[in-house]
Amino acid sequence: MTHPHLLRHTSCSRMAEAGVDPRTLQDIMGHASMKITMELYNHVTDERLTNEIQKLNNRRIS
Repeated sequence: MTHPHLLRHTSCSRMAEAGVDPRTLQDIMGHASMKITMELYNHVTDERLTNEIQKLNNRRIS
């Protein structure tokens, strides 16, 4: 069974993927600490990592 709290983790990660400013994301999540938001809730998937690396590669070529 999946715990409902998992939705907070997913939501945080998806907002970060969408480009929500980290400080704003901290406020949305209601965390007092940026560390909580970024280390415990904002999960990086392999796909996300690949996409971000590709963005960097595209910038170097342009």
